[in-house]
Amino acid sequence: MVLENLGIETGRCALEWVSAAEAPRFVQVITEFDACIRDFGPMGHSEGLDRQALLHKIRAAKIALEGRKVRMSLARESKKMKKHGTYGEFPSREKLSTTIQDETTLYETFLYLQEGERPASELAELLGVSLDQVASCVETLIKKKMWNGDLHGDRLFR
Repeated sequence: MVLENLGIETGRCALEWVSAAEAPRFVQVITEFDACIRDFGPMGHSEGLDRQALLHKIRAAKIALEGRKVRMSLARESKKMKKHGTYGEFPSREKLSTTIQDETTLYETFLYLQEGERPASELAELLGVSLDQVASCVETLIKKKMWNGDLHGDRLFR
């Protein structure tokens, strides 16, 4: 879900359960995964994404996933799965995906602001979001005391 939100090929991540007693299967799984990754090429290449922008998004996603809001959303989904016996699929997948995406955008905004002041329009273009979303992120960062600036129209001030 996180990879999808970042625009990264989901095939770049895999999980296979292989017993220590299954050495030939382990070799097969690793060999196939290695070939898959080689086919994709360098991170961002097959996705058509700028490497620096992608690394920025990955850093923001990492911060978002470590944050309280996403962890609480995952805990709620986990309780729903247990209650309904629907393991393997989040009951409110769309809501969880939106939470992860919103938090990633918030922290990506934060990371760009740490690099230096930018016009809101530039942030909107870098993030691929509307000016209203940038304004919302900046307001949230100010409320959380993560950024001590202000937004007036298209200008961000410290």
